Amino acid sequence: MSLALTSRPRLREPAPSGLLDAYGRALPASAGTVRTSRGAQVARQSTMLETYNTHPAFDLTLEGLLAMYRAAERGAPLRQMDAFHDIIEMDPDLRSKINDRIEGVSGCDWVVLKGRDDKPSEIAAEALNERLQNQIQFRSFLTHQGTAVPYGYACTNMMWDYEEAVIVPVEFCNPAQRRFGAPSTERANEIWLLDENQYNLLPLEPGLWACSTYKNILGRNPYAAGLMRSCAVWAMFKRWGVKGWQIFADMFGIPMAIGYYEEGAGPKSKAALEDAVRTIGQDGFAILSALTELVVKETARGGDSSTVYPQLIKLCEEQIAKLLTGGTLNTDVAGVGSYNAASVHETRSYTMKCYDAQCVQEMFVRDIGRTFVAWNGYDRAAPPRLKIKIRRDALQWAQTLEIIGQVVELDETQIQEDFSLRAPAPGKGVKFQATPTPTPQDPARVKPKDK
Repeated sequence: MSLALTSRPRLREPAPSGLLDAYGRALPASAGTVRTSRGAQVARQSTMLETYNTHPAFDLTLEGLLAMYRAAERGAPLRQMDAFHDIIEMDPDLRSKINDRIEGVSGCDWVVLKGRDDKPSEIAAEALNERLQNQIQFRSFLTHQGTAVPYGYACTNMMWDYEEAVIVPVEFCNPAQRRFGAPSTERANEIWLLDENQYNLLPLEPGLWACSTYKNILGRNPYAAGLMRSCAVWAMFKRWGVKGWQIFADMFGIPMAIGYYEEGAGPKSKAALEDAVRTIGQDGFAILSALTELVVKETARGGDSSTVYPQLIKLCEEQIAKLLTGGTLNTDVAGVGSYNAASVHETRSYTMKCYDAQCVQEMFVRDIGRTFVAWNGYDRAAPPRLKIKIRRDALQWAQTLEIIGQVVELDETQIQEDFSLRAPAPGKGVKFQATPTPTPQDPARVKPKDK
């Protein structure tokens, strides 16, 4: 069966469903699960492909990484995405910063709001919000959509079904980025789904897929737009620095054991000394003849070359932190930093997360809100919109509203949404009196004298 978006003449009409099969016949409300497309079936039946990886990042070279980049620019991103997955998995610092960028949005409270200030839009928003709030998978949906920032795009297949005569998304399937590609080099801006054999590409049907793309200043296609395109190079340099440091430690980090024997010592004395030199690192002691000597010497390091590798690793981590979080002082606190600089870095990180949230909210209106309105026949309603409540500091925001409220009138509903407050039942609401801030001259601050 194939699906077609149509509208129904009345709100919440139980039958027909408003969906058409391959022959143009209306699907009744008792048809059960709405999702019946070929692409949706492939997205679920081939989930085992997400457990495999070609692991191209092992012994990665700059030439190999650039070859993956060129293939991705032409619409074949599989090896590039596998390399990104390997790099993130093996770098705890990089993975932590990416998690912070994503979880800073998906971990916030959210609510579905009306798209326009009228009754039909309010009814549609309430119906969708009531059902999505009970979908525990929606949080993982937001998390997966956030992966568009490092990878460039994120696609989720949605299963729609009936709940109390309303068609709503009831299941979200999040295929990995390696499962997608473009049908040709000339159409490298399009996102298609690889089938279970990874040979054929299937289009993503409107209404059944939610797709977020990271829009950056470079203007590249989605396969070349993610921040990992810049992170991967620095992460590779960092890995080289760790390898060099390990080799240096193996060669010069362990003290050298030297054995001396007297001129004319016999073969047994030489063999015993050789065995002692070889095993002293394991045993920690040796029993030798008085004619032999065992000396342990520290290796001399000209110019202390061991500091080069930590500095290289630190440089790479700082560049990655600036790219993903907007700075280093809000993620790494080693050393002395300026309070003002840390505040600037925190502001940049907050701005990035607000942008990420706004992209997800726009995707929600396009791929979920419009589909929900069309399939349920909310003809006069505007598509519901998603509001992700990102706040840097609740106290700071409350103080800001207090200052603004002295100049303009504020909407009580918006304030309740900002602080996740429930609207009180009639007669049950309470208000607290603001406590004046004491001053040095306030008698309340003066301690009583001891008698």
